Amino acid sequence: MPTRKTLIRSEAGVRLQRIERLGARQKAALQFSVSTLRRHGVWLFDDRDQAEDAYDLEVIAALSDPVVVDMQRRGLLE
Repeated sequence: MPTRKTLIRSEAGVRLQRIERLGARQKAALQFSVSTLRRHGVWLFDDRDQAEDAYDLEVIAALSDPVVVDMQRRGLLE
């Protein structure tokens, strides 16, 4: 089952991606993922609005994380 990932937004080590999976009958399944460098890993959503809300909250949390702030300061993150 082929998968296509498209980056929508990325900030402070948090990524919001659109994931399209093509099924056996050529029907695409659409999901959105939010991934982070923090301990929480990856979340999957069927609704883009929910994914964007989770992304925004995680960016706020990441910008409050001293490790992420240090990585940004050193130029390791966008």
